[in-house]
Amino acid sequence: MSVRTASRAPGSVAIAGVDASYCRRLLQSLRSGNGSRPISTIAAGDDLPRQIAASLPSVILFDLGPSPDAKGLAVVAALSGLAKTIVLASTDDDGVAVQALKAGAAGFCPRDTSTDLLRRAVQLVEAGEIWVGRRVMVRLIEELALRTAAAPAVSGGEQLTPRERELVGFVAAGASNKDIARRLAISVKTVKTHLTSIFRKLGLSTRLELAVAVGRAAAPRAKVG
Repeated sequence: MSVRTASRAPGSVAIAGVDASYCRRLLQSLRSGNGSRPISTIAAGDDLPRQIAASLPSVILFDLGPSPDAKGLAVVAALSGLAKTIVLASTDDDGVAVQALKAGAAGFCPRDTSTDLLRRAVQLVEAGEIWVGRRVMVRLIEELALRTAAAPAVSGGEQLTPRERELVGFVAAGASNKDIARRLAISVKTVKTHLTSIFRKLGLSTRLELAVAVGRAAAPRAKVG
């Protein structure tokens, strides 16, 4: 992660992408009835990461454009090292979503996602959640599991309590903290406490890393075809 020399603007959102007119429309849409959350657009270009590093938004909405390519995914990787990034694309192709997550994105939304849903995505990603369809998460776990069939089981897993193992299963399935709290009849605060303990014991730091670790551990049981 890059060294930061300025303080992050709390709750700020930056919109960037190759389609300037789309970014302007998205800006107007998100600003409408948005309250006090700072939202701005940043012109895409070779110096986009530098501009993001200078403004330090909490969340980046990055439009991949109509034809996602390796260059666009490289930008996603660079931006994700600076702030939590939600990728927007004109396709709902699961493969593109998986590539974006592998590049470090914290979320993926088709371009035609409603404004209310985009606001919700920003809130959850800002809070440390992953915003992606359940189908995409399952595909990501299965793909990584198949590609790492020889990888060892989750390191440190034997240290987890029965309750923590239960939480791991919910996280791997893409459940949010609120969903987990409701299903287990515990508070969201308790869920966060358990997750902190799980991450510490497993040497992980994000929900996506945990989901990938679960996929690797399950690799021998994966079905092909």
